[in-house]
Amino acid sequence: MDLQHLFRPDLKDLTAYQVNAVSHQIKLDANESPFDLPDPIRQQISDTISKLSFHHYPDTTADQLRGTLARYLNVPEDWLVIGNGSDELLAYLAQIFGRQKAAVLFPTPTFSMYRIFAQTAGIPTIGLPLNDSFDLNASLWQQTLDRQQRNLVFFAYPNNPTGNLYDAGVVGDILSRRDTLVVMDEAYYEFSGQTFLEQFTDHKNLVITRTFSKAYGLASLRCGYLVAHPDLINEINKIRLPYNLNQFTQICATIALQHRDLIASAVAAIRRGREQIYESLGKIDGIHPFPTEANFVLFRTQKPADLVHTSLIDQGILIRHFGASGPLANCLRVTIGTDSQNQRFLPAIRQALR
Repeated sequence: MDLQHLFRPDLKDLTAYQVNAVSHQIKLDANESPFDLPDPIRQQISDTISKLSFHHYPDTTADQLRGTLARYLNVPEDWLVIGNGSDELLAYLAQIFGRQKAAVLFPTPTFSMYRIFAQTAGIPTIGLPLNDSFDLNASLWQQTLDRQQRNLVFFAYPNNPTGNLYDAGVVGDILSRRDTLVVMDEAYYEFSGQTFLEQFTDHKNLVITRTFSKAYGLASLRCGYLVAHPDLINEINKIRLPYNLNQFTQICATIALQHRDLIASAVAAIRRGREQIYESLGKIDGIHPFPTEANFVLFRTQKPADLVHTSLIDQGILIRHFGASGPLANCLRVTIGTDSQNQRFLPAIRQALR
């Protein structure tokens, strides 16, 4: 029996997001934290979980976590919604957005899921190329936004995979439009220290998302949050799945927030490693690293990047490869690791270039 006639034809050419399993000793390909949870956080989680009633459903609105976040961010609790990773919340934004004379816009290259969220929601997508500095083309953005009655814009800030921050003035001009909802995906905020959070006073159409997967080292638990005006939060809650975030994750994220001093220590170590990797790559012939404010470094190689990537894998080190064509041709991205991992990566990349 052929089932294809039962499915949406507009999703026929959409392919599933895939993560290929590659044997490795050091994993520096997914922008994860190289540090596991510190012992004091682990112990508090263990003590709390021992008292958890597993037969009950979790708190459907994650009130304890929302309250802790609200105090940390200095925003009202009703400006927050918690998700099973920030991906879930970004997908909800596409689902609640209007369809008539609308489009989802994002720079290219950027996080690939923005396009997928829009496609699964049935909204046309427009990818606008970044300039040679991986920044926004102001006139191109304004001209393109003028063509629709409503626009949903996704900006990763800092951008993934380029690592840079966009011109805040260009973003501000887009925020000033009444026909545009602007999502600032601040997944790497802790590494850049730059945010649009203070812009909520002037821009009701601003949305900010963040995650516990990167700086907090909780990638395996999938937890993110969204900050926006209550009018938008109410729309998300209409379609948000009940009990979307399990109680174990809620507890872990809440406790991690209570130990931000320990998290900050890990972030500082990653920042130091980032500067070391960036400066070291810049001194290697045949490599051009790009400035970054995230927990990774994008770099271009004169030697075909696929050969460099393969050599690194042969040496037990896995980083991200972006192919031989397009704006990221011959580019690789390395996540900042521990000091020992970074020290293994640098001689390995030199060996790979020979």
